[in-house]
Amino acid sequence: MYFVLIAVIFSCSSDDNRSDSTQDPQVPETILYDLNEDLADDFKLEYRLGVWDGIRASGLVYSGRLEALGENRLLSEYEENVSTTFLFVKMGDTIRSNVSTPQSWDNRARLIELWQDGNGAWAKEWEIESKKESGAYYVGVQINTNDEFLIGWLKLEIDKKTGKIDIVDQDLVSEDFIVIDR
Repeated sequence: MYFVLIAVIFSCSSDDNRSDSTQDPQVPETILYDLNEDLADDFKLEYRLGVWDGIRASGLVYSGRLEALGENRLLSEYEENVSTTFLFVKMGDTIRSNVSTPQSWDNRARLIELWQDGNGAWAKEWEIESKKESGAYYVGVQINTNDEFLIGWLKLEIDKKTGKIDIVDQDLVSEDFIVIDR
């Protein structure tokens, strides 16, 4: 009886200490957004599984991406040796309908990633694709409404533990520019 009890305790103890870092992570669901309320989806937030390949190792990576649907666009910036990269803007920035180099309007942006190392272990937190750490991140957007483009911004909250991205505020105008003011 004592031996059986030890075996059961050992079995439970072994499961309790087992690392789940090699188990597939929980990934948020795809969300569609109709920001101008015209009954047509403007943007899609989705999570894609990809593969990274290094010299001596490879692994998987989940990317949380915001994709502009139809003729809608996201503000991006040209970066040397990287081509076009997504651009987070900040409070007080001006978003213009006509942008000039290095900025441009693009149709997709990678916002967040969760990496698996060469041993198959997943990172504990998602990495935000930004050089700044912030509680809120802003995205410049251009939305086609009845052959007229609205410009504006989306305020995002990004949870680094779960990878969940929420749009918590937005402002869209039919002007030539808008300043992020909240």
